[in-house]
Amino acid sequence: MPVKRKSRGRSKGSKGRSGYVQCSMCGQLIPRDKAKKVTRKVPIVDPVLARELSKKGAFVGYRVETRYYCISCAVYHGIVRIRSEEERKTRPVRRRRRKVLRPTRRRQPVELPLGAGPWAGGR
Repeated sequence: MPVKRKSRGRSKGSKGRSGYVQCSMCGQLIPRDKAKKVTRKVPIVDPVLARELSKKGAFVGYRVETRYYCISCAVYHGIVRIRSEEERKTRPVRRRRRKVLRPTRRRQPVELPLGAGPWAGGR
């Protein structure tokens, strides 16, 4: 019998049965390996206040929020897209977030008078 996807829409491989999770939108029970998992860091305080506090240099705590979506809810909310037969054969390239490197402040070198310093030997 022909199949639409090589994995039949699951990521379990040859593990057998997998556990169930509940969709965060509709509440449907779906296999854990078939569900779309979305993990986000959510600030504990209001996002506007969190941005303001981080500008001032304060540490803003985050909590990790994990949600599971069934395929129909994931398509409806734009988490996954419907792809053509040729596109389904290729794996999508995931974008990586790059860390922003902040410029470091260099200290100005300290000028010591001639003959002074730890190497002078008490002259």
